[in-house]
Amino acid sequence: MRVKVHLIAPTKNGERYLFNKGLLAPLGVMYLAAHTPEGVDVKIIDESVEPIDFTQIPDLVGISTMTATAPRAYDIADMYRSKGAKVVLGGIHASMLPSEALGHADAVVTGEAEEIWPTVVADAQDGRLQSIYRSDEFPDFDRPALPRRDLIDAKRYWSANVVQTARGCPHHCNFCSVTTFNGRRVRMRAVDSVLEEVETLSRGNLFRKRVVPFIDDNIAASPRRAKELFKALIPMKVVWGSQASITFAEDEELVALAAESGCRFLFVGLETLSHGTIKEMGKNQNSIEEYESALKLLKKYKIPVMGAFVFGFDNDDESAFSETLKFAIDNKIQVAQFANLTPYPGTRLHQSLTEEGRVRQDFWLDPSWDGKVQFEPMKMTPAQLFANTHQLHRDFYSYHSILKRMSWRGHWPYWLAFNLLYRQTVVAARSKELAFTDTAAETGL
Repeated sequence: MRVKVHLIAPTKNGERYLFNKGLLAPLGVMYLAAHTPEGVDVKIIDESVEPIDFTQIPDLVGISTMTATAPRAYDIADMYRSKGAKVVLGGIHASMLPSEALGHADAVVTGEAEEIWPTVVADAQDGRLQSIYRSDEFPDFDRPALPRRDLIDAKRYWSANVVQTARGCPHHCNFCSVTTFNGRRVRMRAVDSVLEEVETLSRGNLFRKRVVPFIDDNIAASPRRAKELFKALIPMKVVWGSQASITFAEDEELVALAAESGCRFLFVGLETLSHGTIKEMGKNQNSIEEYESALKLLKKYKIPVMGAFVFGFDNDDESAFSETLKFAIDNKIQVAQFANLTPYPGTRLHQSLTEEGRVRQDFWLDPSWDGKVQFEPMKMTPAQLFANTHQLHRDFYSYHSILKRMSWRGHWPYWLAFNLLYRQTVVAARSKELAFTDTAAETGL
């Protein structure tokens, strides 16, 4: 009898995404499926597009979880185990807290799981699962196996063409766990391996071009290699977006090649306008004085930016919010994300705040944890931090701000729609969370 394996990507509360579509296809479990041994029936279940049918019980369940989805992942694991299935938990949260995860699983895989996954499956078949599986080294990523796109329905996602061209980050920001999980050495795929995968992707119906989200933490961690990749993408006629450091725009040749190769969107971690906060978070590669010129260069080459900002560091006071709003509007940032600082497990930030007694222990086990600030800021109360960030969202996505920031060239209807949709969904959701925060404010953490 063939062994049956289900690989599950949970959502925060088992909810569907926008208009019952997933945002991006779950690349992690698609890679894991590609490393599942032959002779095993493997199925991918992504809660963002379909509910889990607990009447269908496989021999082995693999669940990949982030901190945001940990409570739901544990509930799923408990349900499957109660019905007799063996469960393996992995992903960044389980890797940071394997002992916690093991309370809900038969085994935990820490770190990147692809190379060790065949061993896990074989051990499960033989009835000898170990408690913890660890890879001694970071897997080689030069020519990874192509992810199993045949196991998903691409039509159920806003974009199913997710591709990763590198892993790891050379920086070590105190609020980020990427370096702990993927390492500080950037492992880059061979360019021809990336092109081979891009060639297999589906084309969009409107312009008959491949639309590709490159989900690297920094698409230009190596500018030399990025230029090589962008040059190779030019004849492929793709439209792509990715994440990048603001240092991306220090090199006009790099920006020009990105634009020519089809770059139409960059998520950029600007984080803060405070030099003290930059130093505190350890993001010294960001030069605040060059933000404006960098954004102007990206605008020159018609590359829209989603600027990401974080509030709640010890150097932040309430003036940070008004300063950030003015900067974002004056520089006509197309879309922006304003986040409360979160001390995720596995980060230097979480360690330091724990040592100082300023963070709520195991806050992530509360399914509604992101409805309030989970630590004690230095220069404001948790309720003030949450309320100020919420008001910043409201002000930035006000009709007046949207009209002032909008560029009425190129694909402006899409960006206008995105702003209006963001205003309707995210700001409204945070209003509900704010009501909860106000009610609970007196109790502190």
